[in-house]
Amino acid sequence: MPGRQGAVKRAILLALAALSHLSAGAADVIVPHLAGTWGSAASLHAGTAGQTELHLQPDGFGLMAGSTPASQRIDGGAADKPAPRAVIGFPVRATGDGDMLTLQPFLPGGGRQAAKMARIAIACVHAATEAVLTCTGPDGVATAMRRRSATVPSEAAAQIEAARR
Repeated sequence: MPGRQGAVKRAILLALAALSHLSAGAADVIVPHLAGTWGSAASLHAGTAGQTELHLQPDGFGLMAGSTPASQRIDGGAADKPAPRAVIGFPVRATGDGDMLTLQPFLPGGGRQAAKMARIAIACVHAATEAVLTCTGPDGVATAMRRRSATVPSEAAAQIEAARR
């Protein structure tokens, strides 16, 4: 019997090693140079046009946000203050194939709206020569973003973690 117990232990250890290898490989879903913070400008409030940001972690979880163009005051007041904008964001799950990403918005908790979100796909292509990530939504509009950081800000990381649950 000791030989049989040793074989079982070895089989269990091999299975655990295989599982740990699979989970380690699954941790990085996208290539490292695509993780981080991408934006169409320095922030969602830069300039007068609408802006887009993508915060993406190496495991593929992220957050995409966009702002409307800056509103224009008709009375001319408060010209020294930033104009108000509407800002909306949503969690995304990215899958990668080299320098190509597919982003899918998701809603935690499931439900009918989550099923609708799962049918949406945003295709992104990284042009390494220009260091630009161009994402095209279901409406066919392409948005070019430059990498602002190799990391995700702590506030965005906290929101991504909350959406994961």
